[in-house]
Amino acid sequence: MPHPPRNPSPPRLRRSLQALLGLLALSCFSVQAQQASSPAPVGHGSYIGVHAQQDSMQTADHSKFKILQGPFKDGDGPAVTKACLTCHTEAAKQVMATQHWQWRVPQKGLESYGKATDLVNNFCISIRGGNTATCARCHAGYGFQDKTFDFSNPDNVDCLVCHDTTGDYEKEAAGWPNPAVPLADIAQKVGRPTLKNCGACHFFGGGADATKHGDLDDTILNAPRTEDVHMSKQGAGMTCVDCHVSSAHQVGGPDYVIPANKREQPKYPGESISRMSCTACHTDHPHKSYILNRHYQKVACQTCHIPEFARDKRGTNLWWDWSTAGKLKNGRPYTVEGKDGFETYNSMHGDMIWARDVVPTYVWYDGNMKFTRLTDTITPPKDPNGSIMLNPVEGSYTDPNAKIWPFKFHEGKQPYDTVLNKLIAPYTAGPAGSGAFWGDWKWDPAIKQGMETAGLPYSGHYGFVRTTMIWPITHMVAPKEQALSCTACHTQKGRLAKVPGFYLLGRDRGTGLDFIGIGVILLTLVGVAVHGILRFIHGRH
Repeated sequence: MPHPPRNPSPPRLRRSLQALLGLLALSCFSVQAQQASSPAPVGHGSYIGVHAQQDSMQTADHSKFKILQGPFKDGDGPAVTKACLTCHTEAAKQVMATQHWQWRVPQKGLESYGKATDLVNNFCISIRGGNTATCARCHAGYGFQDKTFDFSNPDNVDCLVCHDTTGDYEKEAAGWPNPAVPLADIAQKVGRPTLKNCGACHFFGGGADATKHGDLDDTILNAPRTEDVHMSKQGAGMTCVDCHVSSAHQVGGPDYVIPANKREQPKYPGESISRMSCTACHTDHPHKSYILNRHYQKVACQTCHIPEFARDKRGTNLWWDWSTAGKLKNGRPYTVEGKDGFETYNSMHGDMIWARDVVPTYVWYDGNMKFTRLTDTITPPKDPNGSIMLNPVEGSYTDPNAKIWPFKFHEGKQPYDTVLNKLIAPYTAGPAGSGAFWGDWKWDPAIKQGMETAGLPYSGHYGFVRTTMIWPITHMVAPKEQALSCTACHTQKGRLAKVPGFYLLGRDRGTGLDFIGIGVILLTLVGVAVHGILRFIHGRH
């Protein structure tokens, strides 16, 4: 009798291999499908509920308070504050306890950090060199001219800078109101802080729009959803204080040291996690994919959901070279604009580089940074392309608090004392004849006067050194369909190619694990081939 027909299905080993490959493919598919279509769960700190809750607390029509109807003298901000304090009796005391007022952040066991201390940066450098009045346009007070400012006087608190709802309020040097501002009209229309209130200072960090932060600039006021799903009116329509929740005027948010994985205390009854964490609204398991949820343990949400920053026409500053500043044409300062509309040279600042759609640099970060001060001794790099990191972050794969975070890297050249090997705080913002660099365009007197004002030693010899600073990227969250796919990172030349300390599937090669895996695959293929040949030979008999 003829042999019965053989079963055409693949052998058990091949079925198992196919099943395994199928699972892997399905897993990867589910990751990308989840990114494209799955809604994110919303937790206790959801925007809608909190926003409605806070809006419902607006119970007073300030236009009905006679004391706010003025008249107030032009620029007399303290008079408005006195009127506010007749009802809000504790508000000034609360404000004076905040870093918005003190411009310093006390750290346990450490010296305090902040703008009012000896911290130094590579954009505006430092207020310590006599530049306080100019920088204090963004201070939450009136009259911050120099070190004689009275931080204990409640009348110096500026209520309107955060609570103006008209958009007409404007501050000038030392934080005084522009005399043209109608103070009585604004005082009667105060309310919850808006994007514009916060952005008036935070969009313009570094002296100009989009200079310091790569993920905050004034385009957010009218941003499309593709630029920022949270703050865009086409998206959630959120304001800063929806996440940066305040209590007694203490605004929640990163100061200078805050662990990347830190779960803060609730800001109001029923809130499980501070809204400064993505998990407060989206939970720590926002995806249907188990693999994606596991990523949260070591990868910040921002890493995948902010694929580029400065995703707007404004761009952001990436390079600021003070060593080339001060050039004049016909005795006057000038600017040069590139083909892309960015300013490439300015006599006040020197050469600059701006860019749009910038891919972040990825770094292990546990929320802690170190800081360089004017009193610290530096080691100038011997390599002309080398630089000094002014605020190195801490963290590694083995650090339980660390995650892979996206950062903006900002580079520049700034003056330093070539004998004492210390960074310098020059006097920059002043009129002609004052010794200020922007008035007289000479470094020697500007540096000498700046260091005298700061009360710091200066050898009389200066040069320029290349420096680098970094800032975490956490705004300009893209729509979920634009989140990074698996292959953005899990390839040899992917975004995480230079992130050290761990094995990354798809990136790392030449390890024993790879050889073992390849060997198993080859042995499997050989086994299948031998099995097929034997069956073929046996079938002929």
